[in-house]
Amino acid sequence: MGLTFRPMTVDDHGLRRAAASDNTHGADVDVPPLSLYLDFRPERGDAGFVALDGGRPVGLIQATFIRGWGHVAGDIPEMMLNVAAGHRNIGLGSQLIDRLAEHARLAGWPGLSLSVEEGNIARRLYERKGFVDRAAAGTMLLNLSDRITSVAVYCGSSHGARPEYTTAARELGHELARRRLTLVYGGGAVGLMGVVADAVVDKQGAVTGVIPRQLVDRELAHPGLTRLEVVETMAQRKSRMEQLADAFIALPGGAGTLEELFEVLTMQQLGHIRGPVALCNTEGFWDPQIAMLHRAVDEGFLRAKYVDCLVVADTPAAVLDAFTDWTSPGRKWD
Repeated sequence: MGLTFRPMTVDDHGLRRAAASDNTHGADVDVPPLSLYLDFRPERGDAGFVALDGGRPVGLIQATFIRGWGHVAGDIPEMMLNVAAGHRNIGLGSQLIDRLAEHARLAGWPGLSLSVEEGNIARRLYERKGFVDRAAAGTMLLNLSDRITSVAVYCGSSHGARPEYTTAARELGHELARRRLTLVYGGGAVGLMGVVADAVVDKQGAVTGVIPRQLVDRELAHPGLTRLEVVETMAQRKSRMEQLADAFIALPGGAGTLEELFEVLTMQQLGHIRGPVALCNTEGFWDPQIAMLHRAVDEGFLRAKYVDCLVVADTPAAVLDAFTDWTSPGRKWD
């Protein structure tokens, strides 16, 4: 088998139609919204590739600037991938994604989105290629830039001793919704966790919760989220939140919040996360922790650049504003 690839053209309408029909199990693709996926316009930036085996089309991938089921933003095109039945499980889908992703980087696209239903086996391929779920059910995004589209928030499952902590959580939720940033958090309905989620929901923002099954069984899960993922362990919860988020903010909290904060600080040093980590320093809550980090630098246990890059601000708005000019400190051994 000698596979070759060529750019997609407007004349490939029949191939797009067959691919869309196959992907939707024979649905009528000539009527909206499925007909959107047949609309290929290079003049607006649409691009794609067709895979050939001996001159015969056996797969295609396209990215089109449409408002389909997987729409995320106006400058992020939606991807459609299809591989012929006889050519699956040989890495062809992966090759097509790589070609499109390279084109996307050269074109300066901030990402690629797609729509794929829960339980579809193709999700495993997309996850391997770096796509992650976004709040809308069935929507995945491959982030190709440093743009922040989702923020993980770590905070207490209680309200704390000061009303200012609750106020800060509410303000953060409102700011996330106003800036159209997806909240990623621990999925609970109690304490500051519940306050920040309620605030985003109240402003029609997007919220993804990740919660261990034992907490769902104790009826602690928030019932009104855009998306709720149930995992088996606390470790899986932390890992999944790190996958879903582009930036990380710690509000006041207890041992769990401290554990989550230090995990992402460590992951930042190792280069496993690229985005900023921030402390919302309401009422000086984080001052002792900041002093401890500086002590670790002074005693030779921590490099100063990792403390210097930690965003610290008194209000949620100031924290989010600081993300704009944030620069990655690089990996520990760079």
